[in-house]
Amino acid sequence: MRYCKRCVYPESSAVKLTFDERGICSGCRVAEEKEKLDWGEREKQLRKILESYKGQAEYDCIIPVSGGKDSHYQVYLIKEVYGLNPLLVTFNHTFNTRLGIDNLTNLVEKFGCDHLRFTPSPKTVKKLARVALKKMGDFCWHCHCGIFTYPVQVAVKYRIPLLIWGEQGFLDLGGMFSHYDMIEMTRRFRTEHGLRGYDYSDLIDEKEGITAEDLRWAVYPSDKDIERVGVRGIYLGNFVNWNGKKQTEFLIKNYNFQTARESRSYNTYENVECHHCGGAHDYLKWLKFGYGRATDHASQDIRLGRMTREEGVDMVEKYDAKRPNDLDPLLDWLEISEEEFVEAVDGMRDPRAWKKENGKWILQDHVRNHRNDPGVEEVRVPLDEEKRKTREYVLTCPRGKFADGYVRM
Repeated sequence: MRYCKRCVYPESSAVKLTFDERGICSGCRVAEEKEKLDWGEREKQLRKILESYKGQAEYDCIIPVSGGKDSHYQVYLIKEVYGLNPLLVTFNHTFNTRLGIDNLTNLVEKFGCDHLRFTPSPKTVKKLARVALKKMGDFCWHCHCGIFTYPVQVAVKYRIPLLIWGEQGFLDLGGMFSHYDMIEMTRRFRTEHGLRGYDYSDLIDEKEGITAEDLRWAVYPSDKDIERVGVRGIYLGNFVNWNGKKQTEFLIKNYNFQTARESRSYNTYENVECHHCGGAHDYLKWLKFGYGRATDHASQDIRLGRMTREEGVDMVEKYDAKRPNDLDPLLDWLEISEEEFVEAVDGMRDPRAWKKENGKWILQDHVRNHRNDPGVEEVRVPLDEEKRKTREYVLTCPRGKFADGYVRM
């Protein structure tokens, strides 16, 4: 298996990436763009866009929020820095942690925004989770669909044309897009990438009793309605030099954002609002592609000079194969065994990562075997001590609460 010589991503990455002649992945190359861009000029572009939407509707814009760190920072920028009046919109995936609910409450209270929260039928969610696990190896399909669909429905219904998202994840992780593309959130991106190529009609299931009426919240508005309202979804990461750890430090100090304890990564501030995103959902990525969230987090830290590649390899070894602590309650809820859970993705395993020997799946290669590959030293990112301090602060800051336990509603 081929691994990036700068970070720790494998060629089996779920977010498709490429390697150049020096063995550096496209995600690392796109990360380099941040040092070359004129962020001051981009910030002026953002101000111009935001000013053009002020006063167009009852609310100046919609910000899709979950209560996580990105949600907090998006609202901080738009409300406190740029002075807009946003409507916050949450799709309740029903996998909430107590910590996530506390952070969401904190977000609404601290910034004094109006907030609309939609909860789909828990019975439908459970059915969808079972169907999606078997169909695409992802019991969280409804989460992705709701996040990328319901806020757009609200935009059309209330005639609020501007939606503001945070960072573009596919750009940040694998370099699927460039900062120069200035990509926006569209129907095509939602379906092809956010929803793994499946739309709501693919999840209608007679056996599980899922009907079209059950999935009204999953229907993306028509092109005619989008054009009538002029709906547009921009990513702040195109205009602001997005730095998750630095922003988290700021939010902890100034806005009472709470982090959680580690699960399948050393990073304790990502996805604290979802009981499964950093656990069983990520475990499925490991089972399919042979890597997990520690690879994602370590690669980002290596690119920014917060961590050496060797430290990143150590984090991957420690966490990526770890059995998630939320797996048992998930299996109980889905009413399936662990064997059924694992077998659901057997046909989806990437052959570059896995092979079957004597009835058992074996990881064919590991980044630990590539610590000292030729060319690693030549493409190394130097450590940045100031950025490293930010990383250490976030990792050692006082924890508010553990992200354990469900709060389904």
